[in-house]
Amino acid sequence: MTPMLENLLKGNAEKLNISYDEAIQQFLKKNRPHVEVKRPGTVEEVASAVVYLASNKASFINGVNLRVDGGSVASL
Repeated sequence: MTPMLENLLKGNAEKLNISYDEAIQQFLKKNRPHVEVKRPGTVEEVASAVVYLASNKASFINGVNLRVDGGSVASL
């Protein structure tokens, strides 16, 4: 959920005369149907993964493709 997506969803909610939460669910159903957690990710969730990988706790991790995607790939 970035500011750009948030503004888009607020605009869609206004245009369609629906709640913001309904606009989120419509967007996910149409554009991201495989997001298993049924909500947009937050910038903090992505940042947490980046911070972890940049930390000493991840010093033995090499060449991994870490998907922070709410399970969308797992459902394909």
